[in-house]
Amino acid sequence: MSVLWSVLAGIGTVLLFLLKGVGILLLVVLVLGLLLMFCPFCADVQWAEGIFQVKAGALGITFPVFRYPAPEKPEKKKKEKKKKASGGQKPKKETPPRQKAKLTLQIVCTILKGAGKLTRAIIGSLRFTRIDVVLGVRGEEPAETARSYGRLNAWLYPTLGFLDRFLYLDFEQLRLLPDFSSAEPTVKDHVSFRVTARAYAIVFTLLRVLYAFWREKVLDVFI
Repeated sequence: MSVLWSVLAGIGTVLLFLLKGVGILLLVVLVLGLLLMFCPFCADVQWAEGIFQVKAGALGITFPVFRYPAPEKPEKKKKEKKKKASGGQKPKKETPPRQKAKLTLQIVCTILKGAGKLTRAIIGSLRFTRIDVVLGVRGEEPAETARSYGRLNAWLYPTLGFLDRFLYLDFEQLRLLPDFSSAEPTVKDHVSFRVTARAYAIVFTLLRVLYAFWREKVLDVFI
């Protein structure tokens, strides 16, 4: 009996240690999740000299994630990708399509309400900072350039005033310059800004919307 009790005690000790380890791991994951939700994510967007690129990250540190036009890749890599895509594909068995739920007026209203809540949460959490805009206004003739410059100013500033009611906009520079040079542009166009957002408001709203979709059986229409 003493041997059996010692074995059971050893197993209990191991299980208790494992439970403590799992609890600590779950606590660490929960803390990291909360930090990520309250951590400000950011993205730097820039367009200059015909190149559009996006850098994304957090805490003000960003890394390149997208560029257009993309840099050219070596031809060998392209050929290897084509070979992999063309070969090794097996025919898939056809399965009968699953019958989806019908779309009703109540489901449509639920979708619209959820989309509105999520849109307001996203817009409310976004902050546009470090906005740097320099654009040259050009035309075939100096008179046309002047008219285009006046029309663009008359359209731009009321639009920015309207957007400022809903979005946080912080400009470092906003310059529209008439470029009367017909041979070669004298103004170098560029647009850049940083977008920051905290995920907690979006995540909470998304969970509420998904719960409403599940309660009203909206997901059955698409799944």
